Amino acid sequence: SPHRDKESKWFVSNKEWPKNSYPPWAHGPGYVISRDIAKFIVQGHQERDLQLFKLEDVAMGIWIEKFKESGHAVKYISDDRFYNAGCDLDYILAHYQSPRKVLCLWETLLKEQQPICCE
Repeated sequence: SPHRDKESKWFVSNKEWPKNSYPPWAHGPGYVISRDIAKFIVQGHQERDLQLFKLEDVAMGIWIEKFKESGHAVKYISDDRFYNAGCDLDYILAHYQSPRKVLCLWETLLKEQQPICCE
């Protein structure tokens, strides 16, 4: 649900989002979407049918909800390798990493050719 505390990093005013909850959305630094959803989003922005929203992961959920409303089915899939609490062996994405750790993860991935955490 939207953060209504003005001190919150993720504050969203009632004017920006008047509803009490968001549609389903993927929390985190990355997500995989199908080509038809990607095309819908690109076309929606080109034609000004979809609005930008300041929280990009929530925005993706809002746009996918519009995709569903246009008559398309959506299948949500979760994978534990999309890890949200730091880093875990064999990660795909690692959330809440400092810039230094992101650089370490990237350099280690290039060197070792496999995902290894920098703990």
